[in-house]
Amino acid sequence: MSALCHHKINQAEDALKKPRRSPAAPRPLPCEQLLALNVAPLGDLTASALTSPLGRSLIELTQAQASRLQGLSDELENTRKALRERKLIERAKGLIMAHQDMSEEEAYRFLRKTSMDQSKSMADMAQAILDLSSMLKRKEETHSR
Repeated sequence: MSALCHHKINQAEDALKKPRRSPAAPRPLPCEQLLALNVAPLGDLTASALTSPLGRSLIELTQAQASRLQGLSDELENTRKALRERKLIERAKGLIMAHQDMSEEEAYRFLRKTSMDQSKSMADMAQAILDLSSMLKRKEETHSR
């Protein structure tokens, strides 16, 4: 076993000393594609890792974990987006309540109905209301001077 390890280390060192043919790194391939390739250039250790049940299990486990992490990342981004939209809607609702003398529920219904009438999402409508409000404030500040 020790001799095999030393032999493999020497092979790896020799491979590192050789100049690379292509500067671009190859894309990782799924297990099935790697197994379909002629595995002789990959080395005995790599070939045995791909064909051994433990090696395949580890690769499949790593792929499953990467998939789960990507799913969690997507879910987190969707949650962040929903929170940003909720904040916009709450701010717009506050403006509507203040300027139209409406209750919170009335302001929400007004925002929802206006969104539907204009075929826009509530977040887009809320952003339009906030943008309009900031423009009106600037105009009021200019006239009061």
